[in-house]
Amino acid sequence: MMVILDEQLQNAQNIQKKIIPKPQAFNSDYYHFYAYLKPFRRVGGDFYDFHMLDGDQVSLILADTTGHGLDAAMITSMVKLIYTYAMKDPVTRDSPSQLLRQLDQDIEMQLTSSFFSAFALKLDPHRNELLFGNAGHPSGIVIRKDLEFMNPTLPLIGIHQIMSMLSYKDVKMPFSRGDKLLLYTDGLPEAVNPDNEPFGLSRITAIIRKYQDMPVTTLCQQILQSFFEFTEDTNVADDVCLLGLEYDAID
Repeated sequence: MMVILDEQLQNAQNIQKKIIPKPQAFNSDYYHFYAYLKPFRRVGGDFYDFHMLDGDQVSLILADTTGHGLDAAMITSMVKLIYTYAMKDPVTRDSPSQLLRQLDQDIEMQLTSSFFSAFALKLDPHRNELLFGNAGHPSGIVIRKDLEFMNPTLPLIGIHQIMSMLSYKDVKMPFSRGDKLLLYTDGLPEAVNPDNEPFGLSRITAIIRKYQDMPVTTLCQQILQSFFEFTEDTNVADDVCLLGLEYDAID
């Protein structure tokens, strides 16, 4: 039985490695992208994906599904398929909140009582703006002179069935050359050190303020270095994902 389970986990791990894109696959003349994803177990529930749109626009999604192991891997595979299909439709492709609505409806049809957070955004370098929708996910952080938080605009995915009157509207924010943004899953701030103290959002924002003038890759690496030093040898009990993006147009 253990051998069969191990083979199943290995197959799920191989599939998950294929459906989550490598950061090097992000190809834009306007944006630099950084990604770190570490599952708690061999497969996990954290998932991200991106899609290059017409007009140099970029779509990005980050989800933190329930649980770990095979169940979580199954849900992330479904999120991948829904996202890929949604990118073929002009309405969901151009509206992060409508993408989240589509994700909610499709998940609800297949998996009742499944709830998880998701964050979707679309970047447009020619309009110097971004659109986003946040379904119960930790707030994204836009970094310029001051920090601006991209707070939840919707409840968790899966809640639509009991909150059918939700309004799916995108939030628009300026995003110009030199601006950066960070997205992460709750495994980052909620991880604890040997004294059971959480890493915490305040520690993350303090690191951001200290290194906010550095390239986004350096900034993310500083956050992760502090994270590893803080948690020491403590077994992190959740998946950890950190995404960074910087607008740096080529003249």
